[in-house]
Amino acid sequence: MSDQKGFTLLEMLIVVAIIAVLTGLSTPGLQRIVHKHEGENALRTLSELLTLARSTAVTRGQIVTLCRSLDGQTCSGTWNSGGIVFTDRNGDHVINQDDQLLRVHFNHAMQGSVVWRAFQNRQYLQIDAQGFLRHQSGHFLYCPLNRDITMARQLIINGTGRFRYAIDRDGDNVREDSNGTPLQC
Repeated sequence: MSDQKGFTLLEMLIVVAIIAVLTGLSTPGLQRIVHKHEGENALRTLSELLTLARSTAVTRGQIVTLCRSLDGQTCSGTWNSGGIVFTDRNGDHVINQDDQLLRVHFNHAMQGSVVWRAFQNRQYLQIDAQGFLRHQSGHFLYCPLNRDITMARQLIINGTGRFRYAIDRDGDNVREDSNGTPLQC
């Protein structure tokens, strides 16, 4: 008889069962990592757009608008769709003939939600030639699809156009807003 090498059916079933158990145990942790990185990436992108808008407004000496955009050409849709940055000479938050589209960003696969809450609740930000926000300050809030508050993230923007990220000050794994109140989705 020849010596055959390989695995028996029983050995293969045991290996498959072990892989299934390990996969089942790792899935919730993997989803948590995905939600954490999605929120951080969404707010990092918004901070980059805000930085571009602010630096352009100061260097060109004119108003620049950052707004949500569904189509990459107009202020429309939700912040989940994406955003655009453009020079806005007359401050009407519409791209006119004299205005220049500076950046377009789409959020193709985002599952969570991003909202902008601000004084006067305008769904756009305008930066003047001195780098200040025009008549508003506020924050972007990211909430994951599963509404896990420990994965919520916030980008706080003051009237001077400077921003910071909300942090967990009391060690309870929930970040606090600028007033020290835990974030809520």
